[in-house]
Amino acid sequence: MAAYRGMGPRRVAVETPAVAPQPVVAPEVAEHKAHDEKLAAPEVPERPIEIARETPTPPASEVVPPTNAVADNAAAAALGKRLFFDKHLSTDATIACASCHDPAHGFSDPKPFSVGVRGQLGGRHAMPITAVGFQAFTLWDGRADSVWAQPIKAIENPKEMDLTRLELARVVATNYRAEYEALFGAMPPLDQTPVRGKPGMVEWDGLPETIRNDVDEVAANVGKALEAYERTVTCSDTRFDQWVRGEVTLTTQEMNGAQSFVAHRCARCHDGPAFSDGKFHNIGVPSTDVGRSGGIPQLLADSFNGAGLFSDDLAAGQVKPAAAATETGTEGAFKTPRLRGAGQRTFFGHASHQETLRGFIADIYRGGRGGRDVTVGTLDPQMQGVAVPNDELDDLVAFLHTLDCPGNVTATAAP
Repeated sequence: MAAYRGMGPRRVAVETPAVAPQPVVAPEVAEHKAHDEKLAAPEVPERPIEIARETPTPPASEVVPPTNAVADNAAAAALGKRLFFDKHLSTDATIACASCHDPAHGFSDPKPFSVGVRGQLGGRHAMPITAVGFQAFTLWDGRADSVWAQPIKAIENPKEMDLTRLELARVVATNYRAEYEALFGAMPPLDQTPVRGKPGMVEWDGLPETIRNDVDEVAANVGKALEAYERTVTCSDTRFDQWVRGEVTLTTQEMNGAQSFVAHRCARCHDGPAFSDGKFHNIGVPSTDVGRSGGIPQLLADSFNGAGLFSDDLAAGQVKPAAAATETGTEGAFKTPRLRGAGQRTFFGHASHQETLRGFIADIYRGGRGGRDVTVGTLDPQMQGVAVPNDELDDLVAFLHTLDCPGNVTATAAP
């Protein structure tokens, strides 16, 4: 599988290494290592604007996930779009994927914590799905190693959609049979199965293994169709991208903000086409949430990970779980958020620590950690020297607004 370098005016294809990378470095983001090392020492960039603009946005098709054979299939994306907006994927038909990833809000949640079935609140702020196709792991703690594995967790989570995989298979059989079977083959017979069932439930555990595997495969294929749709939500034609192509001119304030972005080392973590290294960092946000250190065991135990039975490329799919198993120092670390569309979001941080982008930057990055001690784990060394002066905050925010998603992305409304 070829990966693409996130920095530099030209994309250079490189082969993904077959061996496990160093701790905390997933294969899709391993190419950023040299860039990180370059930024590790103090710098006074001579050409900050040129450095900041060296972030190409390749189409999602150039970063193909090996474990999903229909990732760029148009019919799968069409099915995934219908599923994304369908509230019947929740046990009481009140919650859809779009409920917490709202197109009107840059595919993010305008609420601090997502509201699931029966009015239950989630434990973290929902991450947006814009440009998610460029990420090696999904969710704040990276407990899913593919885009397709993530929605299965949300659908079955009792606090989110609370639909068991047996119920999910019935929804597909009833409402999407023709589209599903055209892509994935015949649906399994469900007439002799209980109404509800998932791992850990007596009704599920008592079923023959062959039936459980068949139903698991339906759940995996639902996830793969959803990934195919989510990969089309790239937020790629922003003012920043137009500037890179020479089509627009940025304002003086935005240009000053681009200088601040580089000079104050934001690009250490916020680089690449999605403006995220896809890695996990402890940035000093006050929290008792252990983050990545709690996500790794869940990833390794997940039957839907890249090394599992439902991966479309077991050899390639084994790399990320193997790499995750070697990670150390991950307590209190969370995935670097993507900055595309950040200015259109309402809350910031895994626990919605701030309600404005400016407030979050001022709180966490002015002085490194908002003047507070880390409550869980150890502050990431990458945070050393990261401090945005108060008189540059407005310029930096103005630059980040050049990454606002255009109207054609937010117009991706329900089918």
